[in-house]
Parts: sequence; C-alpha cells; structure tokens
Amino acid sequence: MNRPRGDVVYCNQLALDIEIGFHEVERGVKQTVHVDLELTTDFGRGPASDDFTGLVDYYVIANHLAAHVEGRRYALIEALAVDLAREITKLHPETIVRVRIVKQPLDMPRVRSVAVECVRSAADFAAEAG
Repeated sequence: MNRPRGDVVYCNQLALDIEIGFHEVERGVKQTVHVDLELTTDFGRGPASDDFTGLVDYYVIANHLAAHVEGRRYALIEALAVDLAREITKLHPETIVRVRIVKQPLDMPRVRSVAVECVRSAADFAAEAG
C-alpha cells in the first residue's frame, strides 16, 4: 500500500442521533453525539485541475455514516468510533482515519462531555474481510 502524503480532510461535529450507553438511564434514549473526522490521504492531481474525481468526498461520508448508524444501538462510544472508522475505510481504503466521538453523558450531569478517539487504516480491518 502506498502511504498517503499527508494531505488531510477534516469533517467536524457531525451530529448523529443514536441510542448509546450502557447505564440504565441511557437505555432506550437517543442521544446526540458529535463526530470529528480526520482523513489522511493523498490529494493527487485533483487540486491542480480543480477536479474532485478520486478525492475524499466528505458529503458522501457524512451521509453514509448517518445512514449506517440509523436504528443501531451501541453500548460504548469506543465501539461506535471503531465502527465508523471501519465504514470510512470501506469507502476510502487508502486513508488513515482518526475518529473522535464526543457526547454529554446523561448519567453524569456534572460532566460537560466525554470523548474517545481512534486511529485506523484498512489494514486494521483486513482480518475481518475473510
């Protein structure tokens, strides 16, 4: 696999309404989580010709992730982060993906937010493909 040059695409505060959490107060309740994405890629020749062909399309990714989580339930924000990273690498296997999930926990009123972050590439999910 060719290593990306280090061009980066960001998509910040993608709001997803999902059922998430493992404490009793969180069960059966949709919560809004905010997702920050950082995709390390190679812009290639796209910018020189002002052509989006072959580039990471954050519009497609945001809509895909929203559709992917619709109707799903996650106990852990860690599981959500890895699942979203997996989905992005299916769309763009050449990228290295950083996914950060931020939520305000219903069961911790004195805490503004909790967050997790994971970094993955398609190689991290290769064993699952078989």
